[in-house]
Amino acid sequence: MTKRNSFLKKIYKINKHGYITGSSLILIAICLIPGAIKSASEVFCIGQSSNKIWLLENNHSEANMIAVQRCNGRN
Repeated sequence: MTKRNSFLKKIYKINKHGYITGSSLILIAICLIPGAIKSASEVFCIGQSSNKIWLLENNHSEANMIAVQRCNGRN
C-alpha cells in the first residue's frame, strides 16, 4: 500500500491541477457534441439528396447545389 501511495503522491506533485484540467476537457467535449451531430446529419443529408437529384438530372454541380440548399433549410 505504501508503494501505491507514494506513486499517487508523485503523480499529484507532477500535475497538481490535473483533475480540473480533465474535467474541463470533458465539459468542452460534451458541449461540442450537439454541433457534431448537426454537422454529421447535414453531411448525410447532402449525400443522399445529391444522389437522388443526380439520378434525375445527370448534372453533378447542380445536384450538389440543390442538395446543399435543401439540407441547410432553404427550399
